[in-house]
Order: sequence, then C-alpha cells, then structure tokens
Amino acid sequence: MVDPVLITVVAAVVGAGLNTLRGYLNSDEQVYSARKLAGALIISTFAAVAVAQTIAVEGVGLVGLGLIGLTTGFAADFAVSKAKKE
Repeated sequence: MVDPVLITVVAAVVGAGLNTLRGYLNSDEQVYSARKLAGALIISTFAAVAVAQTIAVEGVGLVGLGLIGLTTGFAADFAVSKAKKE
C-alpha cells in the first residue's frame, strides 16, 4: 500500500503548481517564474506533511487523501501569495 503522507504531499505539490499556473495565466508576465513555483512547492510540501500527520487516515481512502492534498497545496500557496501582495 502507498504511504498516505506521500499521496498527500504529491497531491499538495500538484495543487500548488496549479495555483502558480493560475496566477501566471491571469497575469501580464511574459515568462513563467520558476522562483515562484519553487517557493510554492516548498510551502505546499510542509503544509501537506503537517496535514497528513494530523488527520486520521484510517477512514480516508486514497482518492480522499489526494483531494485533501490537492486542496491543501492550492490553499497554502494561495494564502501565502495573497499575504505577500498586502
């Protein structure tokens, strides 16, 4: 069986990547920023590990863990992005 923490972290990284892609598509920048992507991946990985370590994973399936990780990564990167702008 696959480790629940690994599933959550991978899904969170994908979620953060989607948020940086969303930000790039909604901006006027000409070049996709690898620096922003790297920052998003670091933030989402720590957030996903924290979530995966604190939730009760016995009753949650693989798809549920993937969705939890996806939303965690997206939300963590979104929140940090908004905090940086203000």
